Amino acid sequence: MPLKLDGFPRARKIGFGLVINAEKGLVIVSRAVVPFDLCDISLTIAESIIVEAKVIFLHPLANYAIIQYDPSLVDAPVKSAKLATDTIKQGAPTTFLGFNQNLRAVVTPTTVTDITAVAIPSNASAPRYRAINLDAITVDTGLSGQCGSGVLIREDGTVEALWLSYLGERSPSNQKDVEYHLGLATPTLLPIVNQINSSVTPSLRILNVETNIVQMSQCRIMGVSESWIAKVAEANPSCHQLFMVRKIDCAPPAGYDDQSLHEGDIILTLNNKLITRVSELDIMYDHEYLDAVIVRRGEEMALRVPTIPTSDLDTSRAVIFCGAVLHAPHHAVRQQISKLHSEVYVSVRTRGSPAYQYGLAPTNFITAVNDVPTPTLSAFVKEANKVPDNTYFRLRVVTFDNVPWVATMKKCEHYFPTMEFVKEPGTGVWRKQVFGKEGDGVGGMGGVGSGVDEGGAGGDDTLDA
Repeated sequence: MPLKLDGFPRARKIGFGLVINAEKGLVIVSRAVVPFDLCDISLTIAESIIVEAKVIFLHPLANYAIIQYDPSLVDAPVKSAKLATDTIKQGAPTTFLGFNQNLRAVVTPTTVTDITAVAIPSNASAPRYRAINLDAITVDTGLSGQCGSGVLIREDGTVEALWLSYLGERSPSNQKDVEYHLGLATPTLLPIVNQINSSVTPSLRILNVETNIVQMSQCRIMGVSESWIAKVAEANPSCHQLFMVRKIDCAPPAGYDDQSLHEGDIILTLNNKLITRVSELDIMYDHEYLDAVIVRRGEEMALRVPTIPTSDLDTSRAVIFCGAVLHAPHHAVRQQISKLHSEVYVSVRTRGSPAYQYGLAPTNFITAVNDVPTPTLSAFVKEANKVPDNTYFRLRVVTFDNVPWVATMKKCEHYFPTMEFVKEPGTGVWRKQVFGKEGDGVGGMGGVGSGVDEGGAGGDDTLDA
């Protein structure tokens, strides 16, 4: 990864993927391995063939990415995995096939112990991608905790679930990143996979909320009627539950309208569909508005809830200035903050750079250059380019916990030139431009992917391939 974007802590990562379409070269992999599309991907097939791959799709919530290689370059009998169309059940027998920390395949028969809605804990020191609103599968084998990649399969070889790594929080005791190993049922993948198999790139919309489950005893206290509780018992006999809005993302500049969900709302239906399983929330992907019935402060009400396009959440432009990587606040930032102070967010900084020396820290927001407001990256680049080399200038900065301060820095274009990476909308290709020069790729960007500080004491935690 030539740049560390979106708070991701590593410059190199290794993992295993599942071939879902051998004819088109499509592979599904965890987003703990492929966190964003500004990266160089080398795919090893049959432990002997190495080919390049590119990112096709990044799921905003469910922790998986789909990448593609050129199958004409692979002279090997690669076959597509057969994905199950029915959801695996709690207590069902299955076979666990995983890859351990030594990159060796291990296999054992086991049983599904639990399927429950989870949200991966957020990282307080530096917000980064995490999976939310998903049903996680656990199995009765010690191998599951040792394997970051794998599958759950039937006797006939049908894949019932993926076994993925989920990047969690950074441990305050040893400053190491916690990774959770959980299963993801394959039926949740099928709508996306079918679109990509048809050469259609999915354009998803989501509710900008994080939910948790509430049991019927708590629902009664919060004002859900007995008729709704009876409907829940009928719709989901194995798990009587509803979903409550635990957290909403940062509000847009215009604020939320009166049709938006609030924290504490209990969701009953979306588009006349009773919501008792996480997978039923997938109805939001294809609708600009959802007709919702909710319970708020003990009262039942109907709303027309807007969804947001996920294309607005992906980082498509990054600016390197005085050793700091700046881009618009990514989705994890919006999940963890109540107000965006600007669209200029400090993701990481290079050690020894002016940004490092003068205290411009990751998770800071830059609001002005020499007292000129810079609400967007374009405004920031315009003002930053006016600062002569080897001169001092002022930045107005707001920390992640809303503390404003002023940084005085000295520009050093010789060792830390100002440049930007921009993703072309049509092709998805990233282009690099050093200001005052023309660039045509991301190659040759030495020293930015390593020796950087992303907001924790752990430093550059890389994993060699």
